[in-house]
Amino acid sequence: MNTLTYQALLFNRITEFDYQPALTCLETSETITYKELRDRVDTVANQLIRLGVKIGTHVAVIVPNSIENVIYNLGVSRCGATVIPLNDKLGVREIEFILRDAEPKVVIMATQKHVESVHDYLKEADKNSVTVIGLPGFGVEYPEEFYTVDLPETKGNMEFPVASLEDLATISYTGGTTGTPKGVMHSQQGFGASIVASCMEYPYDDQDKVLFCTPLIHSAGVLLQRSLVSGCHVYIMRSFNPEFFLQTVQEARITSTFIVPTIIYRLIDEAKKKGYEVSSLRNINYGSSPISTERLKEAFEIFGPIFRQQYGMTECSILIARLTKSDHIWAYENNPEVLKSCGKPCMFTQLRLIDNNGNDVKPLQPGEIAVKIPSLSVGYYKRPDLTQEAFRDGWFYTGDIGKLDKYGFLHIIERKKDMIISGGLNVYPAEVERIINQHPAVSMSACIGIPHSDWGEAVCIFAVLREGETCSKEELIQFCKERTSNYMVPKEIYIETSLPLTPVGKIDKKELKKPFWKGTSRVIN
Repeated sequence: MNTLTYQALLFNRITEFDYQPALTCLETSETITYKELRDRVDTVANQLIRLGVKIGTHVAVIVPNSIENVIYNLGVSRCGATVIPLNDKLGVREIEFILRDAEPKVVIMATQKHVESVHDYLKEADKNSVTVIGLPGFGVEYPEEFYTVDLPETKGNMEFPVASLEDLATISYTGGTTGTPKGVMHSQQGFGASIVASCMEYPYDDQDKVLFCTPLIHSAGVLLQRSLVSGCHVYIMRSFNPEFFLQTVQEARITSTFIVPTIIYRLIDEAKKKGYEVSSLRNINYGSSPISTERLKEAFEIFGPIFRQQYGMTECSILIARLTKSDHIWAYENNPEVLKSCGKPCMFTQLRLIDNNGNDVKPLQPGEIAVKIPSLSVGYYKRPDLTQEAFRDGWFYTGDIGKLDKYGFLHIIERKKDMIISGGLNVYPAEVERIINQHPAVSMSACIGIPHSDWGEAVCIFAVLREGETCSKEELIQFCKERTSNYMVPKEIYIETSLPLTPVGKIDKKELKKPFWKGTSRVIN
């Protein structure tokens, strides 16, 4: 057996901890040990092998955050098969597209929302070659064509297939906020490297209690697997609730968590309403989108200097750059501008900033971020065109525009495709959001480009105010005029009570753009 595959690294490690608690589902109050986890995973793997699952078989898993989510995803990996992890919060159209694109031979599900879509996929495919497993205990009504299973009644042992370095461990579909979802392929070697790199970057041990409240198919899933190989006690929330989250930290003495900036903002607001004992927390990992510097300072006051930011992409298993706890402290005391960065390259990451001609940019100048890393994806499933465009000479071209400051910290300016061109000038939405978020009444904001007859595109801001605060559009526009160039000042501002979020907690700018670009063939002008 090659010990550097994802399959080997994971299952060799989780045999070490036996009767230590492995997983707790907070909604059901169920806790299982590592031995129970292994037994249930092996039972699932036995069942899947009987259904014909083997190395190379595509198996889709649509299960909400739960112990079952972990068991069934690991069960697929135990067989050496390829996991297609799907977010249960995805829309019907996204699920339908992914199923037809990935063509899984087995679909494991536990969501009422997607029953019809999965049933249609089963009917379209040859139902003799596709099996759908509907998990009990989630309140879902399954059609009679679905196969249901009760794990305790499934017995027997089989020899599990051994994956090689080149076998596909997973095909993870991007959120599709800029078009149809893309299947990001990770080999056993690459996914194994991500486990090793995560252990290096995020030190945990078997005394850690790690709380996850974001979808496990995203960044949280990589950190969950990283937690299991160290014997951590993992706590799973099905969905985020700020009061429940802080109560859990207080009562269970949680030591680490992973969240996104929108969740940090809600935790700050909840903690200000009611005092919580959160001194057990040693690590708050955050990422997925930029964070307001002002609100991060508020978070320091409540939770202390325990923040670690990560910057990554599905194609890189989240491991591109990180802002360490020490970086946060230094920046907080010496240079707050660094708090806007995503840190310095991770241990195994090589990084370049490229201009439009493919050359390295000059120091302190912006350029497209290109990455070379052992955990890099092997390409996009069924999309050789996109693979050739993004993966060149061993480098992955991220589509993010960034620049390095004089200290070597990487600052993300904007997505290359999200840049607004107003009056022939480039406007980076993140820069406009940074200005707006400095206003004391603003909790969060989102900047988009909207069509304009004279300017081509006009800068538009959607702002959510802090609880109890009031502020006019005119005041925010004047605030921007005093702090930035005229061409970056918003032409339109909408005050909202909330902003739409993607399934992974990012602000859904595609949804914000829809009303303005309806009936057009593209969202630029």
